Amino acid sequence: MDIVASVEAGKLPLSELINALAEYKNYTDSTWNQRYREFTLLLKQTPTFTEPETDELVKRLWYERNNGIASIRQGVPSLAEFQQSLPLLRELTERIYRQPDEQTYQDVGTALQQAKESGQLKRMYWSLRNRVFAAFSPATCTSTVDENAFTRAATFLNEQFSLGLSLYGSWLQKNHELKRAIDAKLPDVDPYYVNMAIWHLYELLRERDNEQKQEKAVSGTAAVDNTSVSVQLTQHSPVNMIYFGPPGTGKTFTLQQKMKEYTAQAAPADLDAWLDSRLESLNWMQVTALVLLDLNKRAKVRQLTEHQWFQRKALLNGRSSNLSQTAWATLQSFTVPESTTVAYKGRREPAIFDKTADSEWVLVDSQLEQVDELLSLYTELKHGPKTAESIQRFAVVTFHQSYGYEEFIEGMRARADESGNISYPIEPGIFMRLCQRANADPAHRYAIFIDEINRGNISKILGELISLIEVDKRAGMENAMSLQLSYSGEAFSVPSNVDIIGAMNTADRSLALMDTALRRRFDFVEMMPDLSLLSGTKVKGVELEPLLEKLNSRIEALYDREHTLGHAFFMPVKKALDAGDEEAAFKQLKAAFQKKIVPLLQEYFFDDWNKIRLVLADNQKQDDDLQFVIEKTDDLDTLFGNNHALRRHDQQSTVYELTSFEQEVWNKPQAYRAIYQPQQATLNVQAVPHG
Repeated sequence: MDIVASVEAGKLPLSELINALAEYKNYTDSTWNQRYREFTLLLKQTPTFTEPETDELVKRLWYERNNGIASIRQGVPSLAEFQQSLPLLRELTERIYRQPDEQTYQDVGTALQQAKESGQLKRMYWSLRNRVFAAFSPATCTSTVDENAFTRAATFLNEQFSLGLSLYGSWLQKNHELKRAIDAKLPDVDPYYVNMAIWHLYELLRERDNEQKQEKAVSGTAAVDNTSVSVQLTQHSPVNMIYFGPPGTGKTFTLQQKMKEYTAQAAPADLDAWLDSRLESLNWMQVTALVLLDLNKRAKVRQLTEHQWFQRKALLNGRSSNLSQTAWATLQSFTVPESTTVAYKGRREPAIFDKTADSEWVLVDSQLEQVDELLSLYTELKHGPKTAESIQRFAVVTFHQSYGYEEFIEGMRARADESGNISYPIEPGIFMRLCQRANADPAHRYAIFIDEINRGNISKILGELISLIEVDKRAGMENAMSLQLSYSGEAFSVPSNVDIIGAMNTADRSLALMDTALRRRFDFVEMMPDLSLLSGTKVKGVELEPLLEKLNSRIEALYDREHTLGHAFFMPVKKALDAGDEEAAFKQLKAAFQKKIVPLLQEYFFDDWNKIRLVLADNQKQDDDLQFVIEKTDDLDTLFGNNHALRRHDQQSTVYELTSFEQEVWNKPQAYRAIYQPQQATLNVQAVPHG
């Protein structure tokens, strides 16, 4: 159901809109619903926020990116900012708790502005202020804390349901006005469901607005070869997006989550799409054999070409004419050598066809052992999709230095038959095959997921398609283009229902160094370390959040922010702690440093161990037994005696030694704690032995 369209058509009253969104997003069982209610109740039960005992709540309000009220991905202070502003944030939290009105709203804004001007905060966190008010007042404030997003949703509701809103004043005033109007019409409505519904309504409106901006009515034809197949394209705004950031920030995980959007349970209406997923990788010989199996192993060419499977394969290949010639050529090429009715010389293996005197083509039973896999596939095709079987409308690829046009678009492949005869057919690559499926199924979205997109030679891989992937150059779009492919010579355009989603590691290659042609054709979404995911996680006294914050602050100072460490390095530690196994968690912490962090620092700093010592704070640890990298002066006098003249001006050279992984320092929690608290490190805590 198109919820927005139903509202505009007058088919969905306000009460039913909220219920429809609640059902659509499954509010009852959603994690957001549970966390939202629990957190606001906890805040309500807290008597004061001025004492250090409530600092974890203050932290969740002002620092955590996703705290159960609203997710603010890039608009929260750093851990260092939060810690130095904690006294101020305690005071502001207390004021909002006591009196969440317009005067307090303005006073809090002024206080934040002064903190920015003094350097205490790096920027103004307007949405963050809104989120704190929303946390304390769910009955009068929505959880849509971005003012533009709120205004878009509120304006739509006002226009469609005649709420009589002025939508004038601050975010707080507009929220109060909207919530009062909704309460007047729906006095018994759940305020939490209202707030969640307003955010989801905004998401639907944003999606529709983006599509309307980038598309006009799509009813053109997609020229997929020189025969031209007329295809009605889906009204979908194509997505070209790249997630980028340092290692360990969840880019690949994000791609995996996005894949779920292109996966659906097989339904009767999706039978063609399910069939396409099976036929897409097959050649004409295999499809023809399957069709003959379905026709009791005997049929004339016309019967073959009219069969559903043959037709779907033709549609996948962008074919609508000359199918009889394709069938004849295939049948003759794979005819058994002893045939008396076929005088075709260029025969190939596996030879499984023959022709009768009355021009019927048959499958030769004695030869079917050569295509055993087709017999099992035939059984699968006849049974159709299994119960709860999923249809994956996406393809996945990882770029690398030797990856090329032939693998991605199309190219010649060397193929040898059993007689040793070599042929070089032109075969489609992974992106071309996906586009063929998308063309044959215009009602659904398809996607190509490209991991490590920056590692490939974009010009080499995309070739002439670098122009065709632009959103407005897609088939059926305003400035649609088609080009002649290099190998096959066929006309081709990229369907508008194909999304291209990539991920790149900025530690491998800076965004600034990316191919300019690629940069201007994609939207880029930065994914930086999310320290808040580690908030409150402590293993044997080692707090992961300040540990990662200190490591990254030093790396950024010595290198740049593109080479910081992602939170994913420590997620196995958190997972073990969540399972209640602190011993296993500490082993994961040790493994993260030994197998990931230290080797990565070696790569970052080209084995400059002095900088690695600085990152690990070994230079600040007064006790050598807590240092991971030991600094030693030379022993040239011992090696060469006096007067060796190897020093100049009595200078001593310095050497560094990474402590062996078997040494006890790796088993001492205080050695890791000293990375972010070097002055407080002591050896009073007994070392904990680990394997």
